[in-house]
Amino acid sequence: MRLLIAMHNISSVDPTTAKSLDELKIASGMSEPELQNAVRELLSYGYVESRGAAYYLSRLGICVIRSVYT
Repeated sequence: MRLLIAMHNISSVDPTTAKSLDELKIASGMSEPELQNAVRELLSYGYVESRGAAYYLSRLGICVIRSVYT
């Protein structure tokens, strides 16, 4: 959840705003191994999508985050 919230906070919500692992690491405050595991897990759930070496929230991921705030 921490990474999803960080991606939402930095507006990584479509291919044009996709962020690199380095940018996500800074935004989330996660360690490199923790971040890589989280990205892998979120990709498998369909909450995050990739564009090359950059990542952004999928529509499903955005829905999950929106449910946190409502």
